[in-house]
Amino acid sequence: MSPRRQAAISLALGVAFTARVVGQAVQRWWAVGFLPDQDAWQGSSLPFPALFAAQIVILAIIAVVTIRMSVGANVLPRRWVAPAFAFGVLYFAVMVVRLALGLAGEAGLLGQDSFAAARWFTAYLPTIFHLVLATEVVLIALYQRGHRQRIG
Repeated sequence: MSPRRQAAISLALGVAFTARVVGQAVQRWWAVGFLPDQDAWQGSSLPFPALFAAQIVILAIIAVVTIRMSVGANVLPRRWVAPAFAFGVLYFAVMVVRLALGLAGEAGLLGQDSFAAARWFTAYLPTIFHLVLATEVVLIALYQRGHRQRIG
């Protein structure tokens, strides 16, 4: 896959994550009826100001990565490629299991009062956007692995 195509995918993932950040901020400060309630956006007990600041940092990183990909520049040191790929795959897998357990627990498939009915498992919006971020991590590692092969 070409660096430009990978940059386009990174841009799409960044736009999706931006929509999440903006959606949650809108519900926090100017609640509107067409978006899910504020609680639906929150998947942890992290205070909103800390979460929002972390999300802005993540968006900045995605923006820098996307720009660097679009011009064919390095985005990771070579020694980080394999660990980043492994982390991204593990992150994605954990979020898929989280989603599956939440859906199964909410449907009662795991018994009454299952651990999977807990808030962390049934916070579907945050889980979906964690899948977006995990995909970005895998994309970065794949880009850099291919980039390394092209230059070395």
